[in-house]
Amino acid sequence: MDQFFSLLIGYAFGCFLTADVVCRRLVGKPVFQVGVGNPGMANVGHELGTKAAVLVLAGDIAKTLAAWLVARALFPANAAVCGLAATTGATIGHNFPAWHRFRGGKGVTTTCSAIILAAPALGIASAVVGLVVVLLSGYLCVGAEAITLTFLLACCVAYGPTSAYAAYALVLAALMLWAHWSALVAAAHGTQPRASISVKFWKRLRHGR
Repeated sequence: MDQFFSLLIGYAFGCFLTADVVCRRLVGKPVFQVGVGNPGMANVGHELGTKAAVLVLAGDIAKTLAAWLVARALFPANAAVCGLAATTGATIGHNFPAWHRFRGGKGVTTTCSAIILAAPALGIASAVVGLVVVLLSGYLCVGAEAITLTFLLACCVAYGPTSAYAAYALVLAALMLWAHWSALVAAAHGTQPRASISVKFWKRLRHGR
């Protein structure tokens, strides 16, 4: 029951879409009417600039951290797992907010925050792997999925495949796959735009040579 309530707590925090608040304050309209309509840092940054993107990033990290802290405070006997349950709930809330007909963001920031809070070394290593995959593949969606798959594998090795850590890592991987499925299909067909960070990386690498 501790984990169930932690999931609910996380979900409540996750439903707060920072990107929507930022867009309403800066341009007077919901984020769903800005750019591609995705309530995430990338869309807001592309349309409104770096400062707006930083605000969204900070807010999404903050709500995930808040969920983690509250769950750990309420259930100290099972703090580690309840914290991970809460941050997983925050990602579910971010991706499927009840107040917007369960249509939300893709949960990359909340997921990275969740895995780093749960297991700092494994989480950071997984995020780095994801970044490298983005640079090499050219696709944000591929890198995002690489983050959760790497963390899932790491949890299976470190804690065991039947552990609570592995179970929540599997949920996070499934959420990431669901959120990026259309982009992954497009990438496989060569119709998905390449990430600007990868394009710039390869240009600099070629110029360096």
